[in-house]
Amino acid sequence: MNLELAAGNIYLDGWGLVFTPTTLLMIFVSVLIGMFVGAIPGLTANMSVAVLVPLTFTMDPAVAISVLAGIWMGALYGGTIPAVLINMPGTPADMMTTLDGYPMSRRGEAGRAIGIGVISSFTAGTFAVLILGMFGPALASVARNFGSAEYFAIAVLGLSVIAFVSGKSMSKGLAAALLGLLIGIVGRDIMSGQPRLTFGEPQLLGGFEFIAIVVGIFGLSEVLEQIFKRQHTLAPKPQRIKNVLSAFKDVWPLRWVLARSSVIGTVIGVAPGAGPTIASIISYGTQKQLSKNPDQMGKGAPEGIAASDSANNAASGGAMLTMLSLGIPGDALTAILLGALVVHGVQPGPLLFDNEPTLVSAIFISLLLANVGLLLIGLFGARYLARVLDVPKPLLYSVIALACIIGTFAVRGSAFDVMVMLAFAALGFVFSRLDIPKAPLVLAVILGPILEENLRRMLQLNDGDPLAAGQTLVTSPIAAPILLLVLVLFCLPVVRSMRQRSKAKKAALAAASESPAPATAKEQ
Repeated sequence: MNLELAAGNIYLDGWGLVFTPTTLLMIFVSVLIGMFVGAIPGLTANMSVAVLVPLTFTMDPAVAISVLAGIWMGALYGGTIPAVLINMPGTPADMMTTLDGYPMSRRGEAGRAIGIGVISSFTAGTFAVLILGMFGPALASVARNFGSAEYFAIAVLGLSVIAFVSGKSMSKGLAAALLGLLIGIVGRDIMSGQPRLTFGEPQLLGGFEFIAIVVGIFGLSEVLEQIFKRQHTLAPKPQRIKNVLSAFKDVWPLRWVLARSSVIGTVIGVAPGAGPTIASIISYGTQKQLSKNPDQMGKGAPEGIAASDSANNAASGGAMLTMLSLGIPGDALTAILLGALVVHGVQPGPLLFDNEPTLVSAIFISLLLANVGLLLIGLFGARYLARVLDVPKPLLYSVIALACIIGTFAVRGSAFDVMVMLAFAALGFVFSRLDIPKAPLVLAVILGPILEENLRRMLQLNDGDPLAAGQTLVTSPIAAPILLLVLVLFCLPVVRSMRQRSKAKKAALAAASESPAPATAKEQ
């Protein structure tokens, strides 16, 4: 691939696909929908994208991925609104925004806080897309010569994400991942074509429909969870927002905060498993360490909002780089986007930039336009978006549940897929009740078949000799460093846990040594 040519045309070849009235309208509407969903506490970006994936099946692939990415970015910003107004992040990635956004709202500066959030999101999102265009072709050029050993190593790297998305319990994350691997092998054997775990059910010969799994476990299960928590009975809290545009004068002094947080978010987004939430946390912590007034952060400091919102939106572009260039989802949401592209007949990975240059260009242009839409709608529509908090929850959840059912049925016109979706919705609800993470299951369903196919092909190429296959991995200049990185990623949680136990033990010993000795009988 001519990298200079690819980089030069990456924002030119797709103009014809994107600049049509219908496509432009759909991109801006998708951002608006994402903002509304993100502004509703409990309804995450994962859920919104999962529910709306089936509605994109009649669209061209470039338009479909642009719409889904627009919803994603819109939801990441939309979560800023409840974070600022009612101290409740609309999405997990906006958790850190509440620390400074809500105190500003209590001071009567809600509009200023929301304005800083949308400008920060636009700046970082645009930066990440530009980085995607600059380095995506180069990364794909290196990766297009990958063989079974390299793909096997990358699949293992993707599965190592489980160490970072398992929450408080690694054992629960591993259990969810094992269940996902089991679900992924249902259907015909990759090599022999023999049925596996179908139990005589012909509907399962092709495996479980991925969209049914995602819509159920991320979409309908969230509705069940909110109903169980009786969030639909919460009284609305009217809010007034003004002076949003005045945030422009606040952002210029924060330019270095935005630059640093954008870089942090993009880098963390590229790393499999990190995602917007971790990017936001790390960026906020970094800013507090470097701030001239660290004591003010958490009490209504604009720099805290800028650091959080810029990092989580930049992470979305970084995750897209990994997904498009390598075909490996970095988190649950990019797994959903990957599945949507596959359904449209597009296979993300090293060859995408060679085989579909116009499509890739259209995706990049659409992402830039989605960021522009985020800025315009966020600045001029903030006061109207805030009213989504007043929508009757029973009506809202009823519409979402109906969309889940209709969307799943529309994929293949199969009532069986609807039953699968309902089953995974129940499974997702149980996961939430037992505090089991859902992301490991989705990642394992996607990556399991890739791992199995390339492992078995590698063994075939080495005449079934495991030692020879292992030697192929070790001697590969790409696979070996990737597997070394996987080893480091798996060891980090163990090392962190050991350090925490050591510190706790030292603190206990220090406390025991400082406590006064018990009085003797003579002293008493």
